Amino acid sequence: MPPDKVARNKKLKYFNGEWLGDCLILESYLDEMKFFTGSNRRKMCPTGESCLYGVDWKGFLKYDKDGKKIMRPRDPNSNLFLTKARMEYPEFYEIAKEFQKLYFKKFEFKNIQLNRNYKIPKHIDSKNVGESILLCLGDYTGGKTRVYYKDSEVDLDAHYQLIQFDGSKWEHEVLPWEGNRLSLVFFN
Repeated sequence: MPPDKVARNKKLKYFNGEWLGDCLILESYLDEMKFFTGSNRRKMCPTGESCLYGVDWKGFLKYDKDGKKIMRPRDPNSNLFLTKARMEYPEFYEIAKEFQKLYFKKFEFKNIQLNRNYKIPKHIDSKNVGESILLCLGDYTGGKTRVYYKDSEVDLDAHYQLIQFDGSKWEHEVLPWEGNRLSLVFFN
């Protein structure tokens, strides 16, 4: 999927309107972030880092020493709860939205799955709704995403490219790679 055409006269806060340069800027923001890998993701793949950025239906975190529930803060724009990454890096939401408005403005998203050197095994995104957009960044080779359609397997190369597919419908996995691989999956 080619990036949407960028209007050069728009005033940009984070990006410059040039595809590769903007990908490198986005990569630099991700390099500065800590990824808060949850226990389910660590069970799926013990190496690498992966975190959900955005909102989640699950608000309960744990009990405190007095037995009271510790809850995530609510998202002011929905009935959902903010993820730890969204609370720690609130400005990244604006960064991601500006990138989306530049390059895939017709696709709205609520969440981003952020992965750093995370070898995700074959799976279906069972909690996602519809299509997702995948973008991979970094100095790696290999690392294509294999999608298992009904009658075929297709290897998608999202390295500095936007790829749209329905991960809630089709099994997919990341193939081996060498180097530093960052991926962003924009979804609902």
